[in-house]
Amino acid sequence: MLVTLALFAAGIAMGIGGALIWAWGVRSGQFRDLEKTKEQLFWPDLAPGPEGPAAEKPGDTDT
Repeated sequence: MLVTLALFAAGIAMGIGGALIWAWGVRSGQFRDLEKTKEQLFWPDLAPGPEGPAAEKPGDTDT
């Protein structure tokens, strides 16, 4: 019974900790523009850089 209560308390503590981290992320602006972040993490060669979309250079054709 003591182990069950300890596991229950640990689960509650982890849930509260997760909620606090989520609240911190929302308050500090970490969850703004998630699509841009996803593109930078998973497809860095497709995501535009800070200067905007890359312009085609002369001679760069895919024909």
